[in-house]
Amino acid sequence: MKKYLLLSFLFPIFLSAFTAQNRVCKQCHPAIYSEYYDSAHRKASVFNDPVHNAWWKLMPKTKQGYTCAKCHTPSDSNALKKGVLTENSIQKEEPISCIYCHTIDHIQQHGAYNTNITTGKTREFFTADTSKKGSGVAHFQTHTSWFGLNRSVENSPYHKINYNNDNYYNGNVCMGCHSHTDNGHGFDILMLDAFIDKKDKETCISCHMPQIPGTKVTLKNTPTHAYHGIAGIHNMTEALGKYIDFHVTQTAGGFDITIVNHANHALFGQAYREGVLKVSIERNGKEITLQPALFTRVFGKNGKTTLPWEATETLKDSLIYGKKRLHYPVKLQKDDTLTLVLGVKKISEAGLQALHLQKYRELARFKPLKYESFHF
Repeated sequence: MKKYLLLSFLFPIFLSAFTAQNRVCKQCHPAIYSEYYDSAHRKASVFNDPVHNAWWKLMPKTKQGYTCAKCHTPSDSNALKKGVLTENSIQKEEPISCIYCHTIDHIQQHGAYNTNITTGKTREFFTADTSKKGSGVAHFQTHTSWFGLNRSVENSPYHKINYNNDNYYNGNVCMGCHSHTDNGHGFDILMLDAFIDKKDKETCISCHMPQIPGTKVTLKNTPTHAYHGIAGIHNMTEALGKYIDFHVTQTAGGFDITIVNHANHALFGQAYREGVLKVSIERNGKEITLQPALFTRVFGKNGKTTLPWEATETLKDSLIYGKKRLHYPVKLQKDDTLTLVLGVKKISEAGLQALHLQKYRELARFKPLKYESFHF
């Protein structure tokens, strides 16, 4: 009965607030909306993200206008179709809206960049539920029993639910934006190329949108839901440590550390991003700090460091792909404890300088992904 009364209250909200998009979704998905609001997707515009803002200010402008909208603000039709960038509620509140992501039908692959092809439907959304895959499109239903005394509901009163799009199960729905992007010189400045193969155990969604406790909708209690804050550089960073392994091998001249990356892409590949491995030895009650290892990629042109849109080559690539082996010429002794902490900085010190972001010191804060100690 409580759920039935709730529906009668929500229907006018749905009808009057239809154009509000995400605020409509919030009515039935408050936990997911709260996570989204603190996510990189909600903060993707130049008005919410100081890094994107800095890139846009430095980029040479063309007659096409704002050319980043395809991935950063696709919900703003003026920005997407006309290249017109203005500060408005869509840019600030839902540059990549719930409706936009959940209506991506398929990914059109291109050499320079991929494109999301959406359905254009406003009240039929894709989602993934393995128990319902192949069941067709779900519509709102009410059920009564005991001569109408008990009422229950199934599915959404606001929209249809389509469980049959493979891209939402294998994670390739993300690959319209998170695959590759060529600059004007035909040089790929993103270089993720993480399309998921059937043999792959993990996907973009299983890693970056893991199932966490809490119901996904108010109309029906579910034990878990997909995390919409997007685990990664901004939120739940340490949750990704489960996809990284450390192996330590003693050698005649010291010891080797092997970092195993189980992701479908290299770690820390974005421009001016920097991975850091901190290595220390506790010996006889004292800590010995060794030189940290840095993982980054530096773009260049004619042998000199340059900004991504000018790049024609990679001057340095120390990223972690499948495996990364590092040698330390330090002998480990009995009862030593070796501690490894792998983490990431959203922007390196060099990046803060190049993008004129010195006042945003928190962007260069070290965020740990994986921590492990080895006793000898």
